Parts: sequence; structure tokens; C-alpha cells
Amino acid sequence: MRKRSFTVLRNVAHGANDIYWFILPPLLPVILAQYNLNYGAAGGLLTAYLGTIAIFSFILGKVSDNMPRQRVLGAGFLVASVSLILAGFMGSLPFFILFLLVAGIGVSSFHPAVYASIDETTVSGHGSEYGMFEFWGSVGVFIMFLLHGLLLREMNWKMIIMLTSVPGLVVGSFYFRYRKLLGKNDLPQVKQDSAGDSENRSVFSFVLLLLVVMLRFLGMIAIVNFIPTYLVREFGLDPSLASFATGIYFLGGLIFTPLAGKLSDRWGPFQVLVLITGLTSPFIFLLSTPSPIWAVLLFIFPIGACHTAAQPAQNMLIARLGSMIGKGEAFGYVTAAIAVTSSFSPLLFGAAADRVGLRLSIRLFSLPVLLSFILLVALWFFYDRRAPVSGK
Repeated sequence: MRKRSFTVLRNVAHGANDIYWFILPPLLPVILAQYNLNYGAAGGLLTAYLGTIAIFSFILGKVSDNMPRQRVLGAGFLVASVSLILAGFMGSLPFFILFLLVAGIGVSSFHPAVYASIDETTVSGHGSEYGMFEFWGSVGVFIMFLLHGLLLREMNWKMIIMLTSVPGLVVGSFYFRYRKLLGKNDLPQVKQDSAGDSENRSVFSFVLLLLVVMLRFLGMIAIVNFIPTYLVREFGLDPSLASFATGIYFLGGLIFTPLAGKLSDRWGPFQVLVLITGLTSPFIFLLSTPSPIWAVLLFIFPIGACHTAAQPAQNMLIARLGSMIGKGEAFGYVTAAIAVTSSFSPLLFGAAADRVGLRLSIRLFSLPVLLSFILLVALWFFYDRRAPVSGK
């Protein structure tokens, strides 16, 4: 019962936290219009927000190894929610950005602490556990895009940000309340298997995996952040309809991520991650081709499925290849690496789009994902074939 309550809270919290990661993209076309920003400036706004998340993901990941994780999680949600609400009250762009960056500090606390907690408290079936965890993250973001599509027709975008912050307040309060129920520490940890080839746990293999993840996110985050703007500027969709359409991206992840988690337990995480990463780049390229809007929406669906469905296998590999350091620290490195890449990705994409247009920029950003696939195959061949990686 205690474990079940812990899992429910964790999954709901993931949906709330992922909303904060993607709160700006559906509103970006409206923000561009209100402040008369070009694509580069819009990318810079996203870069500043995600860059803050990157810096503090590593810091708070280390902190979560040395203090009760429930306290870190609760404080993070409250800081993020209150800061976003205050940002919604700000009339000037500089003050809006200031509170947005403070919110990024709170957002950064979640993933390093929770991923470490999942690995430490799961006896078996790590892929399935990660799969359901990522599923609920996709549910939260999918619902957010649908609600934003409705609300953009009725109210100001700053009011929408304030309303979107409310779930985080509730979740943060529950974490502090749940901490008292659990006592000082988290749930009892599962003793991890320390066996395995030392080379498979080397610093080099972990760094190479980080590079694989960063290259994949370099392409993926640029695409998802500019899909609403792409649909508005290239296809003439209303911003509210563009938000609905972007929800298809997360619908793909919502459907396929639990299956990918189960397959990771059955086939192994390397096999699943190689397959998914290999499928991603071609679909991103197809998104940029001259196509009717219905075809574009069909391409968005598998891109979103590949983005989120890769997470269970990726997390299983991180837990094993990063086992030479603290689990919170290992996931802190990865979350920070993802956030750093995610922060520069929109800026680079926006600068490219100002020069060559949105379509060609999408094609260019399919290349890092292709390179990620090539490096992942190399990592699989040289390391997994010598010492198979499992989530157990």
C-alpha cells in the first residue's frame, strides 16, 4: 500500500513536471507576436529557461543523494509553481524572464531524484517501471496541449501560464505531506547488483552514452519546440489549432512508451534504443517535405512516439553505465546534459530558421539524430556484446 501510494504520487508528479518543461512551446507563437520577436530571440528565451534547468539538474541531483528526496521534490514543485504564477503577473518582458528562470531552478529538481529513486526501489522489470513513469509524463503534456488549445481562444497567454502552475502547487504540497508519512528517508532501497564487466561501467562508456543522448535531444527538442510555430507560419493554422495538433506528438509517446518499456525488459535496452533512434531521423526529415497538413500530422505522431518511447531503455542504460557514481548524481549528469542540449537547440534552430527558413532547418536538425544512431550502434557493438546490459 505504501509502495502503491508512492508510485501514484510519483507518476502524477511526472505529468506535472513535464508540463513545466513544455509550457512555452504552445504559447510561443503568441509570445512572438506580442513582443515582436524573431525566431532567434524566441529560441533564446527557450535557451535561457532550459539552460537554468540544466545547471541546477546536476546540482540538485547531487543534493538528492545526500538528503531525503521527498523534501527536494516538494521544494522544487513549490518554487516552480510560485515563480511561474509570479511571472504571469509581470507586465514587462525582463521581469517575466527573471521569474521564468527562477521557475527553472524548481523544475530541475525532479528528474534526477526520481529516476534514481525508481532504480533503487524497483526489484525487477525496470523497463516496465520506467515505461509507465514516462507514460504519465506524456499524459500530462498531452492534456496541457489540448487545454492550451482551448484556453488560447478565451484568455491571455499569461493567465494560461498561471493556471497551468496550479497542479505543481498541489503535487509539491503532497510531497511534503507524504514525507511525514514515510519518515525521514525514502522507501527502502533495493540492493543493486554490482556484478558486470568493469569496462561496461567505465567512465568512457558513460560519457559516450551522454553524447548519444545529447545528439538525439539536440534534434528532437528543436523540433518539438517549433512545431506550433511551424504549423502557424507555414500552414496558416490558428495558434489554438496548432496547440491541438502538437498534442499529437505527445499522444504518440503516450501510446507506445509502456510497450517500449516492456520490450526493454524482454529484448534488452540497447536493442530497443537502437531501433527507436534509427526510426527517428527519417520521420523528422519527412516532416519538412512539401506535404498536405494531414500528412504532416501523421509524421508528427511517430516522431513523438520515438521521443518518449526511447526513455525507458535510455534510463536503464544510464542506471547501469553510471553505477560507479551515486544514482542521483548519474541521472543529474544526464538531466543536465539533456537540458544543456535542449537549451541551445532552440537557439540554434531559431537562428538557422531566420536564415534558411523553417523547413530547411528541420532537415538540418534531423542530422544530429542520425549521428546519435551511428554512435549508439558503435557503443552497443563494443560494450554490450562483451557484457550485456540489463535492467535487473
